[in-house]
Amino acid sequence: MPEATHHDLHVDSPTPSSTGRSATGDLSSRAAGWGALTFAVVVIAQNVIRGAFAPGNGASAAKVLSDYSGDGAIPYVLAATYVVSGVGMAVFLGGVTRHLLATSRRGWAMTGVVGAIGIMIVFTLVVAAEQALTVVAHMDRPDLGALQAVWALHNSTFTVLDLWIAIALLGLSRAAVAAGMTPRAFTWLAPLGAALLVVGVVGGPAIAAGHVMVLFGAAGLGFLIWLGFLVVTGARLVRTAQPA
Repeated sequence: MPEATHHDLHVDSPTPSSTGRSATGDLSSRAAGWGALTFAVVVIAQNVIRGAFAPGNGASAAKVLSDYSGDGAIPYVLAATYVVSGVGMAVFLGGVTRHLLATSRRGWAMTGVVGAIGIMIVFTLVVAAEQALTVVAHMDRPDLGALQAVWALHNSTFTVLDLWIAIALLGLSRAAVAAGMTPRAFTWLAPLGAALLVVGVVGGPAIAAGHVMVLFGAAGLGFLIWLGFLVVTGARLVRTAQPA
């Protein structure tokens, strides 16, 4: 089966199976695009907020206690952004999957969807660990041992998350390039980003302990490629989708 080009996509063409507003009220490609953009923007905001108040990976229990017993509004803000980002990713996947499965790269599409679902599951554990840190830090007599253990689990889960981002990036990008949703530059950018993210997974024990942070930087570059994929793909879906 020949690969679909950008001109073959016909996003939201007026047929029951592909229109932006079908007879069954299905998700449009434009909605999928906004979902991807929402997820990317909110995730950037989440990382800025965390970077402003969270301690470093190798922080002592006393430092973790000091930082998480501070402003009580931040955990609620992060919880709210978690909800918004999760909905954005779900809408993105719901809106593009049928198009990706119609290409010659259905296997890659399914691989990417599995990776994206993995992101949502593992990141849920990260958010739960953050909430646990806040709860423990605000107890009358915080247990520093428990706080240190939860902090180590939080950081370790973050490194494991990189694997699922790598799988989602590689699978979704290859299918989206075939569907004409994503620039062909991601034919090589996505494998590069996935490889950098895997470096972060392999170096997870050191990164979680606050050591060899150059590996964390490598994974960070891969994460930026993942966000770039979402932004350019989301923008193209919003721009090319025809009004319902």
